[in-house]
Amino acid sequence: MVQTLTRNTQATNMFFSSWALVFLALGIIVDDWVELKFETKKKIKTHSPWIYTTIWPGDDLEVIRIMMILVLSLSFFHNLLLGLEFTYMIPQTKYILFITVFLSFFTGILLLCALLLYHLKLRQGLFVYYSSYKITWITPTAYLNASFLFTSGILSFLQYKQSMNTCACLTIVHKSPREGQDIQQSGSSIQVISLQESTTMPRSIVREHSVSSKEDSSSKSKIQKHRVTWAL
Repeated sequence: MVQTLTRNTQATNMFFSSWALVFLALGIIVDDWVELKFETKKKIKTHSPWIYTTIWPGDDLEVIRIMMILVLSLSFFHNLLLGLEFTYMIPQTKYILFITVFLSFFTGILLLCALLLYHLKLRQGLFVYYSSYKITWITPTAYLNASFLFTSGILSFLQYKQSMNTCACLTIVHKSPREGQDIQQSGSSIQVISLQESTTMPRSIVREHSVSSKEDSSSKSKIQKHRVTWAL
């Protein structure tokens, strides 16, 4: 039952992690995250945080691109780690599970920070570099991608808790026979002591009885002697 629950958790975790990686790759292919409108030019220009542009002077979006590249790399590594764990190619230790929990939450937080910083840059450039902007469908998909990463982190944490509980149960099962053996050993030692005491007690009683019987026999012999001398 526990093994089935663990496998279901791993499969669900891989499902969310895989879709997060797919959406990240889709964000690289689709370059129309935002539609920018200019006052001087009556045309619409699309923009993506993955692409270098000259709209912002000094390349202010370089930090966002670096963060997005880190998110893509960490998400790929996290998905690969879950796949190796699911196929038993690496051991499912508590350290591996802790790494998966850390990677999923850290990647989700990093992606969310990159998206918020991108929106901040868009608001700062409004009425300065362009007159208006419109967010397309890919940007909400990026936020959904962050929620997938957080869901994967929660599932990894549940799997980590399940492994810790099974380890605790195994230690209790291993300790119980040892405690039973200690109790049996202590009981046998008590029985030996009681046997020694029980065997020594009758010996003392026999000795005392023998001494009293000797005294009785000596007194009877004296009485018989007295009777013989008196008869004579």
